[in-house]
Amino acid sequence: MEAVGTRKWILRSLVEIVFEDAELARVCNSGAARRDRLGPDGATTLLRRLGQMSAAHHLADLRHVAAARLRPAANGDCFTLLVSLGDHGDLVVRPRDDPPDTLDDGTLNEHAVRAVIVAAIHRP
Repeated sequence: MEAVGTRKWILRSLVEIVFEDAELARVCNSGAARRDRLGPDGATTLLRRLGQMSAAHHLADLRHVAAARLRPAANGDCFTLLVSLGDHGDLVVRPRDDPPDTLDDGTLNEHAVRAVIVAAIHRP
């Protein structure tokens, strides 16, 4: 029996998070490594942001999280985005799909992005 209505909406897949390398995955997934790299407040912020990302139905949902401050990266690549960690820096993310879905104007279709690669943590 296929889910319909609200049940179908609840069962939809959420954003999948993949890390670019094993060291970054270790830092993001280990409480001790997060605290060593970002301090106690930064570790809490990173964990919260990763939770918000994984709870989103698509990347565009992060636009509704004011603290995430989803914005384009300064490197000129329109598919690389920054997710704010407040005073502790930014997560550098990009869509996992290659090439990612785009809108008619060539910009990233954030509503189609359901999997991201966390490429780095930029510290200020």
